[in-house]
Amino acid sequence: MSFLNNLVKEVNDLRRNPYAYADKLVKYKKCFENGTNIWKQPKSKFRIETEEGPAAYDEAIDFLKNKSKSRNELAPSKGLTKVAEEFLSEYQKDPMANIDLEGTVKKYGNFTGFFRRLVQFGAETPEFVVISLVVGDGDKSRAYRDALLSENLNKIGVAQGDHKDFKICSVITVCNDFTNADGSNDDINF
Repeated sequence: MSFLNNLVKEVNDLRRNPYAYADKLVKYKKCFENGTNIWKQPKSKFRIETEEGPAAYDEAIDFLKNKSKSRNELAPSKGLTKVAEEFLSEYQKDPMANIDLEGTVKKYGNFTGFFRRLVQFGAETPEFVVISLVVGDGDKSRAYRDALLSENLNKIGVAQGDHKDFKICSVITVCNDFTNADGSNDDINF
């Protein structure tokens, strides 16, 4: 299975059973180096100096175990994936890119209801992409976690590629519903 298929699967695992997903966070909370805020990705040289350290994991674990409910799975969308790919292309050039969200989306179709773009730099596996977004270190609003667990979502698009400064960049786009500009169906194979 490809990275992108696995990323969609990982998001859907989180949505289907947040309580069980918290167990992954318990496991990876142990990756902090000797009581510091330095987290080392297993089987990798990749190390992250976090802002909140293990406390962000504790807060995410508590949220998933006590405050989150099961959600429907998201269906991969051809149009949303094209949107994610365009965002990725811009973030590969500049991680602080100010991208025209509305204009980019309109090239590929139209969404209804809630729309969110989630960007993660540095995570080498789909699991670590989702874990990073759920933990939301340094973002007290936990907006990415809330977006991943929003109850009315139905569609997802994903893209992933190399990044000169952060090694890898992943982009997820989610919304309630998406109609492709070319009128094609939403089936997509990664």
